[in-house]
Amino acid sequence: MPHVAAVVLAGGRARRFGSDKLEAPMGAGRLLDGALGAAASVADGPVVLVGPPRAGLADDVVVVCEDPPGTGPVAALAAGLAGVGGAAIVLVLAGDLVAPADALPALLDTLDRDARTEAVVVVDAAGRRQPLLAAYRTAALAEALAGMTPLDGRAMRDVLGRLAVAEVPDPGAWSRDVDVPADLRTSS
Repeated sequence: MPHVAAVVLAGGRARRFGSDKLEAPMGAGRLLDGALGAAASVADGPVVLVGPPRAGLADDVVVVCEDPPGTGPVAALAAGLAGVGGAAIVLVLAGDLVAPADALPALLDTLDRDARTEAVVVVDAAGRRQPLLAAYRTAALAEALAGMTPLDGRAMRDVLGRLAVAEVPDPGAWSRDVDVPADLRTSS
């Protein structure tokens, strides 16, 4: 049975960016490839992409979409969670993260240290929790989501409020994401 699966959320509208930011060139690929590659590097279970189908995905990436599409990150997370199989832990990443790879081992290590911890989130330099750069115990996350209806338009802080959460401080760039085209230039 897989121990770690991943859910990458990639269904946002990118209004501030002006186009599909996840397809924007970044390094040798596109922005989305960074989150998918980071997830695949540590997951021994499924990597689930929540959003519209996309070209150029690895054959083993499972693509799902919340129903109806565009109903927010909590509904998207619930749709993605349905695809992780029996994995004990699920990593959750926003698709627009610039450099999430180094955060994942720290999240998993922190979660492994205390069986009572149900979620570990990165905390950015401003002290904000980043629930879309986090590790969750799958059963606890599923239970938290099951207790929330409707899921449409719900905030991730509502999910965190139902879990025993530990925090990992971001030492610099783990939680940096792309909102506008200028963010790509400052991330290179």
